[in-house]
Amino acid sequence: MNTLSAKSGTLFVIAAGNSGPGQQSISSPGSADAALTVGAVDKSDRLADVSSRGPTASGALKPDLTAPGVDIVAAEAASGAIGDPVEKGYVSLSGTSMATPHVAGAAAILAQQHPGWSGTQIKVALTASAKGDPVLSPFQQGTGRLDVAQAVKQTTVTEPGTFDFGTQR
Repeated sequence: MNTLSAKSGTLFVIAAGNSGPGQQSISSPGSADAALTVGAVDKSDRLADVSSRGPTASGALKPDLTAPGVDIVAAEAASGAIGDPVEKGYVSLSGTSMATPHVAGAAAILAQQHPGWSGTQIKVALTASAKGDPVLSPFQQGTGRLDVAQAVKQTTVTEPGTFDFGTQR
């Protein structure tokens, strides 16, 4: 993931996984430094129990941010039996896979607004503009819940956006 991101300049938005609530429950590819790893929160910004948490096995900060991922209504698949029926053709689903499209959409908006920005710059703008919850640790929420309106206002970004000092005693 890191090599592919570096070679292509592409930002990969990846679900953190649904192995929470234990620590160090984010695995590959979400554990890649270059990935924009997404955890899930409910409509009250409470962390979803299933949302995987950091740190990674190497001690790195993940997830990078969170987005709405609980009771999300989506189109029903033509075949299969996933989700709770809401009405004909629609189901309700929960998890980091439902939070990730919110962030991918926000990344697309920023890419359109700033066509010269790299994937890394888009990642930094999204994480820098997220709304943190003081009750949650960075290993639970990253920098906080996605705030698209604030991200759109960002005009400058820093590189690198995050540092990894390893795990300290």
